[in-house]
Amino acid sequence: MTLDLTNITKASSSFELCTWDPEGVIFYGDTNTEEDWFMLGLRDGRPEIQMHTRQARLIVDAGPQLDDGQWHEVEVKIDGDSVLLWVDGQEILHLRQVSEPLADRLHPLVRIALGGLLFPSSKLLLPLVPALDGCLRPDTWLGHQAQPSGSAPTHLRSCDVELQPGLFFPVGTHAEFSLQDIPQPWAEPWAFSLDLGLKLAAGSGHLLAFGTRENASWISLHLKGQKVELSSWAGPGLELPLVLGLPLQLKLNMSTVVLSQGPKTEVLALPPAGLVLLPKLWAHPQGRLLLGASPGEDSSASFCLSGLSAQGQRLDVDWALRRSQGIWTYSCPQSPGNVTAISH
Repeated sequence: MTLDLTNITKASSSFELCTWDPEGVIFYGDTNTEEDWFMLGLRDGRPEIQMHTRQARLIVDAGPQLDDGQWHEVEVKIDGDSVLLWVDGQEILHLRQVSEPLADRLHPLVRIALGGLLFPSSKLLLPLVPALDGCLRPDTWLGHQAQPSGSAPTHLRSCDVELQPGLFFPVGTHAEFSLQDIPQPWAEPWAFSLDLGLKLAAGSGHLLAFGTRENASWISLHLKGQKVELSSWAGPGLELPLVLGLPLQLKLNMSTVVLSQGPKTEVLALPPAGLVLLPKLWAHPQGRLLLGASPGEDSSASFCLSGLSAQGQRLDVDWALRRSQGIWTYSCPQSPGNVTAISH
């Protein structure tokens, strides 16, 4: 969104924010990317302001935790040479002699991006992960209503469905990890485990797969409504009925893949080639763990995870090698009916 400062009638922006995400950009604004920009975001759940103006370069954090899943009123005001930050009706920050009146800016046009940046995050004074999974509702920016823009990717939504904490993959989305970037298998004997806290699931399509760019499904889990099918490079294997809310665990060794959820366990025997192929896959520079839809797949699957871990260590989708912009990294729909209604 681009605004003409000569037509601004209100020197403040206000909105309500709801998020469980502890880090990311709420909004960014500039008149010049080199010498006049402003960023309001979250770091460790608390508000952080970064500014680069002719008067100042600064990073400052203040105020309460906002990553609690509650709605918070936020307002940023420009008052002469000062910038003020209000949260839930209380002034939590007053920065003096850091700016200049809007009417005195050298460049009359200001660009505003919601939930993202208009330059690489490395150009911030202190870099952070820019994507913020959250919700904004009735928002005004220098007296104007927000207009959709494709200039910066955004994970902020209006949120017309009830939410809960989690990690949500809408239909057609995926995240790709390099096998060399995630916790490594035990060496003696070779073993690897993956745990998924499956809260909600609907449709049909890939849930996860181990493979390479050329062969994406050496070992895969396929969602089929309320069942999952475990397959290997040797072909389809076995099915396990799902009980949503219980952790789903996949354990690999040289000769078997064990799929378990609660008291239910299924064991898929691997061909003798597994003695060579599994270590070879992890050593392959293109070895991948893919969550969600495979490239080119006509998938109708969507699912919500309460957690995702490899070898007992949490995997953060924000640090995936590649991922769809449509993934909700810290929130999920509250009910199964909402899952089927949401698509990428």
